Amino acid sequence: MISRRNFFTMTILMSVIFFLCMFLNNMKDFSNDYKENAFATGTAEDYPSKVNIYVPDGQRKEQKTTDETAGEASISVSRNRVACIGEEGGMPAKVVREWASYTKRDFAGYQTLASCDHGETGKELLEMLVIDSAYVDWENETETDFLLGCIKGGTHLVFATLPDVSVIRDCRQVRELLGIREVVQEETAVSGIHLYEGFLLGGEMVYQAEEKEERKWQDMELTFPWYQLTSGTKVYMKGISKEEEADPEEDPVVIWRKSFGSAYVFAVNGGYMEGMEGLGILSAMSAEMYSYELYPVVNAQNLVLAGYPGLADENREVMEEYYERPMRHLYQETVWPNVTTALQDYEIGITCLMTPQYDYTDQNLPDPKLLSEYMKNFHEKSVEIGWSSSNVSGISMSDKLSEDQKFITEAVGGYEFASFYGADMDAEETMDALHAELLSSVRTVVRDYGEDIVSPVGYLSEHITEQRAVVDGPEYSFRRDFRARCVETALGYLNMCCDMKRLVYPRGKKDSWDKLAKEFVRNADVYGKAFQGFDRTTISQSDVRIRNFLTLDYSDSRKENQVHLQIDKVEGTVWFVFRNHGGRIRDVEGGSFVELEEGAYLIEADSKEVTILLEPSDERYYY
Repeated sequence: MISRRNFFTMTILMSVIFFLCMFLNNMKDFSNDYKENAFATGTAEDYPSKVNIYVPDGQRKEQKTTDETAGEASISVSRNRVACIGEEGGMPAKVVREWASYTKRDFAGYQTLASCDHGETGKELLEMLVIDSAYVDWENETETDFLLGCIKGGTHLVFATLPDVSVIRDCRQVRELLGIREVVQEETAVSGIHLYEGFLLGGEMVYQAEEKEERKWQDMELTFPWYQLTSGTKVYMKGISKEEEADPEEDPVVIWRKSFGSAYVFAVNGGYMEGMEGLGILSAMSAEMYSYELYPVVNAQNLVLAGYPGLADENREVMEEYYERPMRHLYQETVWPNVTTALQDYEIGITCLMTPQYDYTDQNLPDPKLLSEYMKNFHEKSVEIGWSSSNVSGISMSDKLSEDQKFITEAVGGYEFASFYGADMDAEETMDALHAELLSSVRTVVRDYGEDIVSPVGYLSEHITEQRAVVDGPEYSFRRDFRARCVETALGYLNMCCDMKRLVYPRGKKDSWDKLAKEFVRNADVYGKAFQGFDRTTISQSDVRIRNFLTLDYSDSRKENQVHLQIDKVEGTVWFVFRNHGGRIRDVEGGSFVELEEGAYLIEADSKEVTILLEPSDERYYY
């Protein structure tokens, strides 16, 4: 039996505990300023714009007029020069132009070697010449003599595409140039691709389907000519023979280099230089050319959940068939826990680009209270909220955004969105959408990946930046993995974009979250472990870094065990990747560093003058 004293004491304790719990929850709600977007700090006009972007010397004449309109003329700088031989609008030329812009090099494009010879007369020797072999007349000895002259002068050659097999077989001079001893087969099929460690960031990777369920991942290019190389060559990527007893040393090569003393000739066997992949391959090749390489990167790892959360009870019959629960419960009870659990150990930031409803023609309206719950939760976890263009109604984008404006006003009274998901809308459609009142504060747009797109980051308009998806979050394949490694190598940037609409309006069982979640977890695991040295960001945080990355100019030099970096045209912190073939970093003055992997470091530059102090290096790497 409990005495009155004990009963009174227990009652007081329970009341105090109840009061404290209620007080803490109320304080938590009171301090949760979820109606203010912490990521919407000013408008797009308050940040560096396209007018501030670094423009190489070769393109300054056109840019100078724009700059003078803004009241600020461009300053000419001296930079290593890169040229490309090929069609002006062709994929190799677009890749090289974009890479030169990102790495702050000067660029020149020529359709033929003859025009290059004429155009480069009297200019400083090229650092690198990238060649689309279809635009070289291999029967003309003066063309090969010109290339040999470039090598003797110290210009590195990159063959983005190779000459026809018949040309290589019949011309000894071409074989010597490419480091090919013989043509084994005009065409061979391999079972997989082996990417060696030390070329792209992320380490060694074998793209081979060993289990039956892995066959769906194999989308690498597996059929190409089979060449045997001469001495003085180094292989970075090769095919894996289908014959179990075959000698790996004799496997067909994909990417390699031939040494010519002061210069290298790089060759790519297949279409791997096309698209975003070419940016990383060029960065990796450039790092192989010198005793060290230092280049700017964005340093941003993003996960985008497009069309998430769902606030209306839509497509109920399909939801019951696939998940035995309505959409809102699927999102709250299954998807969100899966996402947060998978990412809690990896350096990837989360941005939810929401749409209140997909179907604007039914009577299932979005729930304002549910939005408030999500916004409170997101605010506590530092998740950015943006807006999405997603819908299945077929209504115009202006009508959709008008309905969305009414809903958001009713739900939270007003909210400034800094980011917008444009999906597969073209540039004109996207800019038209941004004129809506709801999107007036948007400063960056996420758009889907495209095979013909070579620019992961850039400007959509004078003030609005564009961030392209690099991989589809819930889908994994070998080519997507390779693409991600290439973009990480070139830019220190990743955008995993998941269009959540497919969960609610699936095209088949393959679109169910039960299946997609496995691939999503795989992507998070692969990229999280391989690139954990880079920072996790939301889309708006990434936007600020992209603007500074595109604006900055820099110069670097090395004296003994010190590398001096001077940064110009940008305020605040910027990041660089430093790849070094000899000697580890001892300290960084004017910044800090993180080791990404052996021989590769992320430099955080906090001042205009940065000095990288190295441990004593191996002199064998100098030439």
